[in-house]
Amino acid sequence: MSRFPGSSRDRGEAVRRLVPAGTVFLALLVMALPLPLAWGVMPNVALLFVSLWASIQPRLMPAWGAFLLGLFADLLFGGPIGIWALLFAATVVGVRLIETATEGHTLVFDWVLAGLLAVVAHLIAWQLLGFLGSSAPATPFLAQAALTTLAYPPVAALAARIQLRLAVSAD
Repeated sequence: MSRFPGSSRDRGEAVRRLVPAGTVFLALLVMALPLPLAWGVMPNVALLFVSLWASIQPRLMPAWGAFLLGLFADLLFGGPIGIWALLFAATVVGVRLIETATEGHTLVFDWVLAGLLAVVAHLIAWQLLGFLGSSAPATPFLAQAALTTLAYPPVAALAARIQLRLAVSAD
């Protein structure tokens, strides 16, 4: 007899529900590593995963979950509490609104959308930091947004592979 209540199918479903948040969490941890990067900034892979999961598996990336992951990002990166929490949740809402307005879009459309979301999110983050008294230049924010846009295809491919494994394991 198992120590845990429920069947292995129930445990598998619980794990499946945690995978999107787990990928965002791991992306945040990787982003926090002190990697020697030639360009000085890292793509915001966590933001990409939030937008991808909001599109691929909307039930598994609710706005409140994105908000909590954003709070973790704020704490991890030492920024003012609430900036990335707000932006992650707004990204989920924005993706859902766009998904309901459009049907059957292409990779290019998704890539352009992810790039626009990245630019808007980073510009809003820069503005919010300015309102809170941090006079940082916009260049690092725009550089990170550009790298985030360029990182979309491999991150989307990784999310698609994870989604495929989730679908296969659910059968």
